[in-house]
Amino acid sequence: MIWSVLFVSLISIFGIIYPQMYTPEMRTTMDQMLKGLSPELLKSFNIISSGPASLMTATGFFGYYFQYMFIAACIFASLSGSNALIKEESDGTIEFLYAQPITRVQIVLQKFFAHACKLLIFWLISWGSALVVFLGTKQQGDSLGEFMKELNRVFLGEFLILLFFLALGFLFSTMLTSSKQASGLSLGIVFGFYLVGIISGLLPNLEKLKNISPISLGIPAIIIQDKLHYGGVIAVFIVLFLIASLYLYQKKDLHV
Repeated sequence: MIWSVLFVSLISIFGIIYPQMYTPEMRTTMDQMLKGLSPELLKSFNIISSGPASLMTATGFFGYYFQYMFIAACIFASLSGSNALIKEESDGTIEFLYAQPITRVQIVLQKFFAHACKLLIFWLISWGSALVVFLGTKQQGDSLGEFMKELNRVFLGEFLILLFFLALGFLFSTMLTSSKQASGLSLGIVFGFYLVGIISGLLPNLEKLKNISPISLGIPAIIIQDKLHYGGVIAVFIVLFLIASLYLYQKKDLHV
């Protein structure tokens, strides 16, 4: 899978960079750079200078660069969901499905399960590569147990958010008229939520807006520093999106 190869490659590249963060020169440079940035700017880009999510620790360094990969993973999940149902119509394979003894409910549920499994495999490969790279680049003082604990928290929390985007993509897939619309829609959904988080970080009056952005809730540094908030709410939305997809797909006029 291209996405898995890309993620493994990027994690490996950033892993090679990590040991350079331990040189005295780099530490001095980073300290000076961070002190020169405003707290609001640091917060908006999720840069933390102390604690377990500090940029100068193994978990913090991983959390910083992986937040951007997490956004890409959200796009992958949304794109996968958005294409899941409409692709059958665009490719003309819906006729084959309709010739089988299968209901529309079964089509939606089986496709959702299949795409969720594909997403899980992709996420497990990413988790495994992050662990292997850490083992190959860990420095004196880095704890394997602590890194694994935080890594598991991040990947578990973010997988729930990936399922959110997968389910939301499924919902929109029941409304699209062509698979060509899926890419633009997926990018718009993900970057829309991401911008909400950026704006909430820059404007104190709008800080609470980050609570409606799944991407902001799933930022690795935030999960490492605290936890994933509103996990139950996200799970409820996943179920609601799936129920809505089932309802709309049964009502949809398919192009057979």
